[in-house]
Amino acid sequence: MEIRFNSSITLPTLTFCMSKTQAYSHFKINPNESTAEWDAIIQEKLANLTDGAVFVNKSTPWDWRMAMEGFEVISSLNSLERETTPAGAARSMTVFKKHPRLAGKRKLIKQWLNVIRERNVTFEQFTQKVGIEVLKRSMQRFQRTSYSDSRVFKTDIHISWISQRHLCFQPKYDEANYEDINDQGQFFIFQVSHNAEKLADAQVDCMVIDFHGRPSPLTRFMEGKGRVKDGISDELCLGQMHEVAGEVKGEYITLENDEDAIACREVDEEGEDTEFDCRSRCRMEMIKDMCDCIPATLAYLSNEDELNDLGVCDYTQCDIDIQNFTLSDEPCANKCFRDCHQIRYTVTLDQKGRSVRKDLTTVVVNWGSFEYLTLAQEYKYGSVSEFISAIGGVIGIWLGLSVLSLLQGIGFLMDYCTAKTLRVEKPKKVGENPFASPYHPSKVRDTLGKNEKEVEAAAF
Repeated sequence: MEIRFNSSITLPTLTFCMSKTQAYSHFKINPNESTAEWDAIIQEKLANLTDGAVFVNKSTPWDWRMAMEGFEVISSLNSLERETTPAGAARSMTVFKKHPRLAGKRKLIKQWLNVIRERNVTFEQFTQKVGIEVLKRSMQRFQRTSYSDSRVFKTDIHISWISQRHLCFQPKYDEANYEDINDQGQFFIFQVSHNAEKLADAQVDCMVIDFHGRPSPLTRFMEGKGRVKDGISDELCLGQMHEVAGEVKGEYITLENDEDAIACREVDEEGEDTEFDCRSRCRMEMIKDMCDCIPATLAYLSNEDELNDLGVCDYTQCDIDIQNFTLSDEPCANKCFRDCHQIRYTVTLDQKGRSVRKDLTTVVVNWGSFEYLTLAQEYKYGSVSEFISAIGGVIGIWLGLSVLSLLQGIGFLMDYCTAKTLRVEKPKKVGENPFASPYHPSKVRDTLGKNEKEVEAAAF
């Protein structure tokens, strides 16, 4: 246990989440536009985006109708595949397959899965493009900042979650634009707009910031037994100015173990599954066994050969016997452990009042103290030689022995055993004089008056 006095701090992976209602506020749907007209516009736009690289390129503009449909496809599949229990997923897939009310949703999902397959686009690439197209209509500023005027960071956006409730995203840096936090105070600013008139009387959830970088606010409940509400602020309400200050409360490092309540695994290697990805992989395996296909939202965890062999799930072709449903991801999920390296954050929110513009929400993220407590569990003995040295030290303290004493003791025992062996009387040959033995009583009596050396000489 020690207190760390750092000159800099590792940049935390921030996750920001806004509600679907807020993200959709810029879309102005014409109630007089027919479904046929809507579909015709989308088909026209898609006909001009047949190349996959152009289709997902950030600089390629999409019609807002395409962005909305893509969002509905991804959020619906997320609800089916991830945001429910194993039995709930099976029931949802069965309802999705059979219910007449969902015929339009089935057609929409099938159409867009065909679109990305024809353009050789992965579902993850599709997710990134859709999320950014929806988000860019709201985003005003999303920037890592520094107190050095000459230092400018290029900040990209990574979409981490799209669901019926949330659109979540994270700042993303390449190697040239990443830098630790070297000064207390502001290190990030996030500014987003919304349609104030459209949302004037609507109940809109406030935005969320998470210093742990979890994909969404639901993630901590999807982990084993949930996690404490740590490093999160969920009161970034619309039209307000907010200052969020974060700092490390404590760093805890334990050794890998399987003990109840403290079981953990080290997640050090790049590409190694986190606890969340491990549990997501379990869900993928369950759906694969159930429907003999790869769920679209979890395809990023599958390898290319498996994806080509099985294909992305079409739940209209998946037959599930709900009455005899026995599959579960729980046995697999029980083998998913938290990371042995845990960081706890203290996050405070200071609301500065209303923004100058009622359609603008500003979040300034500050860093507090660089000083925090570290508790690390380590092996007492790092090697066999250290362990043997420790044993030698204990023996020396409690028994007063040393290596030299042990060697002398071993030598004494060897000499004693050798002497005993030599003194064993050999069997006499037939006809041999029994009194010839130097140990015969008569011989011993002859030596009684001699000194010890003479006795010993006579004995031998």
